[in-house]
Order: sequence, then structure tokens, then C-alpha cells
Amino acid sequence: MIDIKAKLAAMTGERKAGAIEMLDMLTRPLTVREIETALHGKGVTRSRAVIISSAVKGLHIVALIGGEHD
Repeated sequence: MIDIKAKLAAMTGERKAGAIEMLDMLTRPLTVREIETALHGKGVTRSRAVIISSAVKGLHIVALIGGEHD
């Protein structure tokens, strides 16, 4: 397993800043609209997707994974 703390500690300031910037872009929370779209795309009705996404919007979700049974 990679020791992420050691890797970050060994990076120069510019490389570390670039890595952190990339991580920020990849792990930003999904918007309510993105959550609704993902749910609707998996067969959840639009009205139910709106209710679910409103209920979880404060959880800072970074990914929705599924579809293994498509």
C-alpha cells in the first residue's frame, strides 16, 4: 500500500500544490442537480430524486456508484 503521507511530505511545494489542486477538483461535493441526475439515470423517478437529493445535500457526497446489476 502506498504511504500517502510520506509521498506528500517528500513533494516539493509546487508539486504538492498541484497534487492538492487535482485532489480538490476530483473530490468536490456533487451539486444537488448532479445527484438528482445520477439518481434519475438509474431509474429513480424525477420527483423522488428531488426529495432524496434534498435530504442528502448536506452530506457532501463526492461520488455515486452503482449499476453493477444493470
